[in-house]
Amino acid sequence: MIARLLTGSLVFALAACATPVADAPSPEAPAEEVTACRDIVRSAAMQAYSLARYRDDQRAVILLPAGKAAAEYEAESRRLRDEGARLMAALETAYPQAAAMPPMPAVPPGSVTEAQVVTRIAEAEACLAGGEK
Repeated sequence: MIARLLTGSLVFALAACATPVADAPSPEAPAEEVTACRDIVRSAAMQAYSLARYRDDQRAVILLPAGKAAAEYEAESRRLRDEGARLMAALETAYPQAAAMPPMPAVPPGSVTEAQVVTRIAEAEACLAGGEK
C-alpha cells in the first residue's frame, strides 16, 4: 500500500516537472510606468502635507515677530498644503482608480526637508505632464 502511494506521488511529481509551464502574461511596461507615476504623485502630496504639518507644529513653538516674518512662514505652510491638495486632485483626475487604493504610510514629521519636497513635487509634475501626452 505504501509502495503504491510513494510510486503514485513520484509519478505525479515527475509529470508536474515534465509539463511545460504556460507563459504567464508579462506585465506591460506602461502599467509599471503608471504605477510608478501614481506612487510618485502620491508620495509628493504626502510629503508636502507632512512638511506643512511640521511647519504648523513648529510655528506653535517658535517665536516669530508679528508681521512680515510670521506672514511669510504661514504663507509657505499654506502653499505646501495647497501643493499637496493640487497633486491629489491631479492624481484623481489622471488615475481614477487611485481613490480606491489604500492610504500610503504617513511621512514622519520632520523627516523631509523643503529641498526634498520641492524635488519630489517637480518629479510628480514631470510625471503627470508625461502621462498627459
